[in-house]
Amino acid sequence: MAKFGIGARAIDLLGRQQVAGTPTAISELFKNAHDAYARNMVVDFYRVRNLLVLRDDGVGMSRRDFETRWLTAATDSKRDSGYMPPPTADPDQPPRPVMGEKGIGRLAIAVLGKQVLVLSRQKSRGMANPLVVALLHWDVFSLPNVQLGDIEIPLRELEGGLLPDRAIVSDMVEEAIRNLAYLRKNTDPRLADQIIDDLLRFDVDPHSLASVMMEGPDLRDDGHGTHFYILPTNETLALDVDEVVDDEKATPMQKALLGFSNTMVPGHTPPPMRTAFRDHKGGGLWEDIIGSNNFFSPEDFKNSDHQVSGAFDEHGQFSGSIRVFNGEARPLRIHWPNGRGQPTKCGPFTLSFAYVQGTARETHLPRDRWNEVIGKLNRIGGLYLYRDNIRILPYGDSDYDFLDIERRRTKHAGYYFFSYRRMLGVIETTRKENANLVEKAGREGFQANAAYKEFRAILENFFIQLAAEFFREGGTSSDEFFALREENAKNFEILKKREQQISTQRRKLSQSLEKFFTKMADSAFEDGVNDIVAAVEHRISALSAGELEPGEIRRMESAALAEIMSISQDSRIVRPRAIGLTKEQTRQWASYEVQRGNLESGTYAPAVERVRMAFAAAKERLGMADQARQLAFETISDISSDSQRQMRKLSSDVRADADGFHERIVQITKESIRTVRTAIEDKLIAFEREAASDMTPEEISRVQSSIEAHIKAVTDQQSDILQKIASDIASLSNDGPSMGDLLTAMETDLEDRRDREEQSMRLAQMGQAIGIVHHEFSAAIRTVRRNVRRLESWANRNEKFRQVYDDVTQSYAHLDSYLSLFAPLSRGLDQTKRVIRGSEVAGYLMELLGDRLRRHEVEMSATQNFQDTEIVAFVSTIYPAFVNLVDNALYWLNHGQYVDRETAVGPKRITLDRQGGSLIVSDTGSGVMPGDEYAIFETGFSRKPGGTGLGLSITHDVLERQGFQLSLDQYEKGKGATFRIRIPDDAIPENSHDL
Repeated sequence: MAKFGIGARAIDLLGRQQVAGTPTAISELFKNAHDAYARNMVVDFYRVRNLLVLRDDGVGMSRRDFETRWLTAATDSKRDSGYMPPPTADPDQPPRPVMGEKGIGRLAIAVLGKQVLVLSRQKSRGMANPLVVALLHWDVFSLPNVQLGDIEIPLRELEGGLLPDRAIVSDMVEEAIRNLAYLRKNTDPRLADQIIDDLLRFDVDPHSLASVMMEGPDLRDDGHGTHFYILPTNETLALDVDEVVDDEKATPMQKALLGFSNTMVPGHTPPPMRTAFRDHKGGGLWEDIIGSNNFFSPEDFKNSDHQVSGAFDEHGQFSGSIRVFNGEARPLRIHWPNGRGQPTKCGPFTLSFAYVQGTARETHLPRDRWNEVIGKLNRIGGLYLYRDNIRILPYGDSDYDFLDIERRRTKHAGYYFFSYRRMLGVIETTRKENANLVEKAGREGFQANAAYKEFRAILENFFIQLAAEFFREGGTSSDEFFALREENAKNFEILKKREQQISTQRRKLSQSLEKFFTKMADSAFEDGVNDIVAAVEHRISALSAGELEPGEIRRMESAALAEIMSISQDSRIVRPRAIGLTKEQTRQWASYEVQRGNLESGTYAPAVERVRMAFAAAKERLGMADQARQLAFETISDISSDSQRQMRKLSSDVRADADGFHERIVQITKESIRTVRTAIEDKLIAFEREAASDMTPEEISRVQSSIEAHIKAVTDQQSDILQKIASDIASLSNDGPSMGDLLTAMETDLEDRRDREEQSMRLAQMGQAIGIVHHEFSAAIRTVRRNVRRLESWANRNEKFRQVYDDVTQSYAHLDSYLSLFAPLSRGLDQTKRVIRGSEVAGYLMELLGDRLRRHEVEMSATQNFQDTEIVAFVSTIYPAFVNLVDNALYWLNHGQYVDRETAVGPKRITLDRQGGSLIVSDTGSGVMPGDEYAIFETGFSRKPGGTGLGLSITHDVLERQGFQLSLDQYEKGKGATFRIRIPDDAIPENSHDL
């Protein structure tokens, strides 16, 4: 009797030869982890080492399972049962539908790399199961003349909770090499030697890697699941992670792995398993390329222009709802004409999709939001196909339009409407209801059997009929779509023109403000006025009696005052009307108004007074006292004439504009009346022609209705025009705010809201990250503290170890005090106020920042007043505040412009002081420039490259909540920055002496 023999090459044919590439292979391993009831599946790709690690926390495998199932190709399919019961060790999990059918999915791992170290530990209750470790080199299965039974797989069992180290892995490598030496005599020796060379370079140490790997499934302690260590990886893996034809396309890996479960549709079922693919680029940099931010969210779905949801029944008939431009949901029925009352072969399924208009002028989405969604659609848009909430590849890939939507659109975009790349949606099937939809052997889509062809035909008909009814000219329900689309287009054009208008105005305002603050920093206005006054006083002092006529003295005085007013005018900025300001411009404008007010009261007004007094004294000295009244009267007369001349010109301009406006309004009203009259006359003539005497009353009624509808439409259109004009005129004539003022306020509020939304998002992300860091630190530091205390008993018995112990504890105390800045983040932390001395703060700062101070040659000193100061406060409030202020000063001392510009760099010094009831932090840097001093404590404001603008804002708010007040002294040229922390009365100890 003859029997089939199985060559080792069968494994290669079933594995590497059946899978399209590395993205599909990883997708298959995701499905295997799902079948193993994993809650998490994490992939880590370490580029520098060319190492790929895949970890799941599923039920894992015993040695028997590994040998009889994982190492056995084409095991029995569970397709008949449909669902795999929950593991006995975790019976509370709901049953999961089985994704694997052919028993070969695990062999897909061969596509990822030649060599793999497999670690698996079975989950159980109350038992410490051993860890199963196996080493495979897949090229062994491609050796000629080798049978499966001849290949030995190195396998070890380790005590539960332990991971193999380099020694164990090396021993397994040696075992594999011995097996190859045995096989070498019956196969191609060159190929065998290449495999041996690969094995000798296999340098994987899971025991050491576990301490540095990021969060994820862990086989230590009570961990369970299956992990794969692949080294080296397939050379195409990096290409599939990186390869992008253009910026608008997702990488092949993202196309395959994004949306493993349906998380797109609002109200979706929570995914049974979370997935991640972390691309470690070296230097501590990594990115989860399939993180939730990279896929569509329920918010993306809900905010799209149109949404359709519903189900196809067993006869292919669709029932659901549709929302056009996010309006009210309406019932939707789409008929499948080829059903003929017979159940479909493909079975019932559901469809939910959203659609975004392809141009910004037609969408109801804000411009920035539309750009964001369109960018995501260009990368990963399409209809994703799911079976039991697990994605079927390659459906969802925008390059795989299995419904030929784009092909039909190229024939007539207006007729077929839909574009595959503008869709985000899901088609949901189940193994139970759609058993006739069968996946291909290579797991790349469904087989093209009768059920699949019918499935496609039903969907193609659906999109054609949907476009015909709702989105095509003349469609029975398309009026709403076209009306709203036109409204969106009109609003888009209005906003576009508005943006063009305000961008120019804003740019000019920013340039004017920048010029103003530059001159303020250089004292240009003060110096200019002082030079004029000094020149006037010098010239007047040199005059002698009889040298000038009274009229010339008056002209000299007027000329001097005109020069001062010219400088004053040069410092004046006219704020554009009806233009909302950005948050940055609002800050700058507030600072400008204060600075401009200071110039008027502190520079221009005193200068004018000095000039007038100088000329008054000169008139007295030159014997012109009796003519002073006449000279003053002539000067006032000149000013009055200039004022009247200016007002007459402005009045003339306003009247000219008003006349032109009046003429335009009259013309518009005449045109509106003429348009309506013409329409009426045309329709009366049409009635005479169309309403024949032999027509029935019903026919005459139809003609009458048509004519009346046309006249009403024209009348309504012209009425809208005139009513808008009347509304605009009314807004100018009443006592309320003008349209320009309202528009300015609304635009400024909109810009402020946008900034606050962005800041809130940044703060939320940073807070989340810091919360994770604090949680991890709190857990780890308890172990460090405990072990440091244990070392003390050894140090007490060993003098040589005592010095080492002291050094360790001092360094640890320094680290612990620095990391204690996280203390305020913990709500559970029991904080108490205590007396804090200034000398303690100074010592803490020197210990924490001393190395940086010395490295940058910055001198930090604390006055005796500061060191003797005592306050009652939280350490977690005061210490971080001073760290922030000194850290800022240190940065700007090394990146700003210094006082002594002519002699290189001036002394770099930070001083801690107390003056009255305030603590001072001052430096000798360039100071905070005018225009920034009123914004420096606002969230998001920063002049540091890459700065977050959070440090001073948070410090200011935290201090204020404890009763302290943080402020900045006004800018003085050449004096650096000075911050003051005012001490509240309740923070001064009762027995403290007043300094």
